[in-house]
Amino acid sequence: MSSRRRVAVVSWLLLAAGAAPAAVAADQGGDAAQGQVVDIVVHQGKRVSGPAVIKVQQGDEVTLHITSDAADEFHLHGYNLLMHLAPNRTATLHFAAKLAGRFTFELHKADVELGAVEVYPR
Repeated sequence: MSSRRRVAVVSWLLLAAGAAPAAVAADQGGDAAQGQVVDIVVHQGKRVSGPAVIKVQQGDEVTLHITSDAADEFHLHGYNLLMHLAPNRTATLHFAAKLAGRFTFELHKADVELGAVEVYPR
């Protein structure tokens, strides 16, 4: 089973069991210090801090720190990463930008697009 699939299954099991961790980390390996770290703050369903577009190179490690004032799920399309957000707690999502293209991210339950990750080929 791939790392991404394993993280999705574990995340789903934690959510189904009623667990509300501060963060469900999706780690595909690598050292976050070699990549890009981005802080995103969401207030009343809108991104109030952090870039609308995150630009990285294919193969980069990306770490997103997301803080929301309301419970929801953060979803990164294309990579199909989904993470629970607890109110006023910072969640961390780490992944390797293996796929090139433009991938939107959103508050999944609220169905609100927050921005995009653009991954450029090396």
